[in-house]
Parts: sequence; structure tokens; C-alpha cells
Amino acid sequence: MRHVPFTLVTGNRNKLLEAEHILGCSIRCEPIDLPEIQSLDLAEVLRAKGEEAWRRLRRPVVVEETGLDLASMNGFPGPLIKWMLESIGPVGIARAAHALGEPRAVARCALIYRDSDTTLIAEGETRGELVLEARGADGFGWDPIFVPEGRRETYAELGAEIKDQLGHRGRAWRALRRELVAGGFISAG
Repeated sequence: MRHVPFTLVTGNRNKLLEAEHILGCSIRCEPIDLPEIQSLDLAEVLRAKGEEAWRRLRRPVVVEETGLDLASMNGFPGPLIKWMLESIGPVGIARAAHALGEPRAVARCALIYRDSDTTLIAEGETRGELVLEARGADGFGWDPIFVPEGRRETYAELGAEIKDQLGHRGRAWRALRRELVAGGFISAG
């Protein structure tokens, strides 16, 4: 399996496995716990984490930031989803959205590639709805409650192949890959 010339900075093994599956190659990973600024601006959070990862490692890095924008809460929690998941879990998030009368949500992923001279940012998003009952055994985070537009299954029911094609993370990684190929950082093959 080929390798990419960057280190993915994440402590989330599921994110590493998804990235390797999407790119079809092995990725070096550093499980550094990066500080997260408290902001509803996904790009602002991502840039701060990317700079800190570069400062600590001084080699090409990729950092991911994910958000879940609830229509019922005017986009909240966005990149603060981690704490909402820890506090009330995915079913609690779905219940809150439904209680407010609006189950629509947008799953977003942004990636930053950072080396000594270059910063590249790629994003992906998937619109969908939250369901009240968790369904499916695959995935992680809010995967069991998120149904992408045009589907009946949650991310956790779709399986890796379909989720990677429809999902916010897959879209972001494919966009970053295009940027890295265009910049000559990796080969197209």
C-alpha cells in the first residue's frame, strides 16, 4: 500500500481508518490532543489546530475539524459538536432537534494541509436529517442518527463504501486529494 507524505494529527482512530479507506493508502498518524478554540466558525477552529499541529511537529500535517449544523439551532453546535456528543450523546442531539421542530442538519468536514510553505484547505458537507432512534452498527459519533438527503439509512447503516461516497468526510478528503495532486504534493496514481 502506498504512503502519503503527511501526518494526520488525530486521536480518533475512526477518523484515521476512514481517511485511509477513502484515500486507499496508509497514513502516518500522531494522536496529539490539540487545543480547540471555542468558536462556531469551523474554518477558524481548523486553522488554529493546523497551526498548532505544524508548530509541534514541524513536518507536513493534515488536521480535520468536523461540525454538525442543526437547522433548529441556527447552525449550533457546528464545530462544538464534540462536547454536545459527550454531554447528551447522539440520541440526545436528535431529540433536541426534533423537540425544536426541525430535524434537518448539515454534516461538515474541513481539512487543512500545512507544511513550511503551504496551507491548503478542503471542505465537504452532506445535508440530511436526524432520526430519533439510533440505527446501524457501523460508524461513530452521530452516524447512527444522521440520514443523508435522498437516503433512508443512517450513516451507520450505509456501510463504508456508500458512506464515503455520500459523506462529508469523504467529500473533504477527495477535495484535499485533488488540491494535493494539483500542487504536486502527491501523484495522481
